Amino acid sequence: MTDEALIAPDDAFLGTWVLDASQSNYTFGQPPKSGTYRIRTQGNHYHMDIAWTDQTDQAFDVSYEAIPDGLEYPYEDPAVADRVSMTRVDARTLDSASFQGRQRIAYARRVLSEDGRTMTIRQSGSDRHGQQYTNLAVYAKQD
Repeated sequence: MTDEALIAPDDAFLGTWVLDASQSNYTFGQPPKSGTYRIRTQGNHYHMDIAWTDQTDQAFDVSYEAIPDGLEYPYEDPAVADRVSMTRVDARTLDSASFQGRQRIAYARRVLSEDGRTMTIRQSGSDRHGQQYTNLAVYAKQD
């Protein structure tokens, strides 16, 4: 893999997205009360900043970078995952996966609407107790 940019400056995923909790559905409990998903590029990486507030007003955030080339890379927090991968399926679809040991523990597919103003994220995997989940989160583009 070269250092050539894999992500175009006008990539439709780039920008700030705001959660539409009323359109979202989580296997365990309610979706977050609010949330933002900021996606930017740093050369051949996507940089994701995700922040949300749960139903009890507790705030959470996570940030990570990934190269959308389908390869697995070490993840900086082994308590969460050993490795992550990201694949750019097409202009409107972006997949990612997290791995622990030999097992894929989480998968996410981000799909943009035809007009590029809505991002739907379907996440699936298993929690720390081995229970399977599927979450659907819908975001509206802000910029």
